[in-house]
Amino acid sequence: MISLHKLQARGISATLDLGLGQLHSLVVRRNARDINPWARVPWADAPDDGTRFGAEMPPHLRRMSADFFCAPFVLDDVDGAPAHGWPANGRWSLVSDLPIENGREATFVLEKKVAGARVHKVWTLLDDHPFLYQCHRFTGGNAALPMAHHMMLDLRRGGLLAFSPKLWAQTPASPIDAGAEGAHSVLHYPAKSNDLTSFPSRIGAVDLTRYPIADQHDDFVMLVDDPSVELGWATALRPASHDVAMLIKPVSTLPQTMLWLSNGGRSYAPWNGEHVGVLGIEEACSFGASGRIASTRHNPLTELGIATAIDLRAAKIVEIKTAMGALPSSARTPLRLRIEAERVVLSDGTSAPFAGHLVT
Repeated sequence: MISLHKLQARGISATLDLGLGQLHSLVVRRNARDINPWARVPWADAPDDGTRFGAEMPPHLRRMSADFFCAPFVLDDVDGAPAHGWPANGRWSLVSDLPIENGREATFVLEKKVAGARVHKVWTLLDDHPFLYQCHRFTGGNAALPMAHHMMLDLRRGGLLAFSPKLWAQTPASPIDAGAEGAHSVLHYPAKSNDLTSFPSRIGAVDLTRYPIADQHDDFVMLVDDPSVELGWATALRPASHDVAMLIKPVSTLPQTMLWLSNGGRSYAPWNGEHVGVLGIEEACSFGASGRIASTRHNPLTELGIATAIDLRAAKIVEIKTAMGALPSSARTPLRLRIEAERVVLSDGTSAPFAGHLVT
């Protein structure tokens, strides 16, 4: 039995899967329609028939959906937690769900500690704001960790992407599924490009701002943020659905954006070739998908002064904040985003209220 907690404000609702700390659903209501562009694995609600889920499968894959917070991001090769860490695999409990001025706020606590820290998840919804404001609060940690949000979009009908300024895009030394039978990728590994619209692949240069780039592939690429930008952002326009998803983050805290292009490239369980049309936009502080040890040691990014881990020893309380949301849109070209006077404004003229103090 899945245990869920739903938080609501006027025009928006967010539901947490307490068993895994995952965003089960986020629905923005505008113009008498529900906007819900997030992806959920197709087996999330299927019974376990004894073949799809192996004993070694990390719990987060069982009901992977919408967004979850990773600490550490990908591999914990220090403490041996499941992939993406206990925040994405462990049980959370509700601490409070209270009204606030013009909205509602809920606080949850992770039952397990992470690197010695107690972890709280704070969700804030404000009336008529199309965003879920998230804060992950670490108290009393004793180590540095790579961290990331793992947001997933349903782009089975295609998508057009735009990002705040990035320095470059790069793939790791090898595909994340290297050596796995039934794994297929199309990008070159390693490869690097300063132009997101022209990235090297086995099928020629591909445009990372258009989804899909190919059929039957799973690929991973890291975008490195321009550190002169205060608030980084990503938008994913879904022309066929007439909506746009948005992510906003503080670049100083999360200086990379990881793209996970998952379009039927894994034929092994639990994927079975069924996970198609999904784009992960994962706002991160990590040395790609290399894991905890590589991200907390000197690496090519830290040599350039770009952080790849968040040190929980830097303060008694360390907070990681983001906002994710959606709006209707009839645009047909990628949408840029700017923030002005407590509003987000998209390049098609659409605007909405935005609480910048909940992100910075």
